[in-house]
Amino acid sequence: MSWLYRLVNQASMGLGLLGTIAILLMVVHVTLDVILRSTLSISIPATLELVTRYYLITLALLPLAWVEWRKNMIAVEALESLMSPMLIRMSDVLVSLLSAIVYAVLMVATWGKAMEQFAIGSYVMALNFPMPVWPTYFVLPVSFCLAAIVCLVRIPLLASGTAYPADSKEG
Repeated sequence: MSWLYRLVNQASMGLGLLGTIAILLMVVHVTLDVILRSTLSISIPATLELVTRYYLITLALLPLAWVEWRKNMIAVEALESLMSPMLIRMSDVLVSLLSAIVYAVLMVATWGKAMEQFAIGSYVMALNFPMPVWPTYFVLPVSFCLAAIVCLVRIPLLASGTAYPADSKEG
């Protein structure tokens, strides 16, 4: 079972790294566009389209599984001090299961839209250049799928009360 935890950890870290790379690329791209526009009156073509259709979607959603794996999602612990350790574990398992279900529903819903956009070859016109945008539609179902897998994989560990790799801050 530890190979599964390592695989999920590496996959979520990989997507988190891709989100980080997207941030860096966006910063470099926008900075370069501003500098060129201010100094030489030259604008990098399709900057707005790339930022809104590629960079922002990638940096917002790809790290979703990494955030889930690290247990850095928003959590309300108002009643946790009143609960026994067994009830806390049951609550954590229930929340993880519910999260997995929600992610799976979102994955299925966005997969249909992604396939639809792929079939029609969705694009936007950027300075008389048809820039394909259908690939970005697949970021959503991939992100939701891995987040659902993370939630499902951690259920046995939550139920047993044992720490998993994210607790040791490896990932």
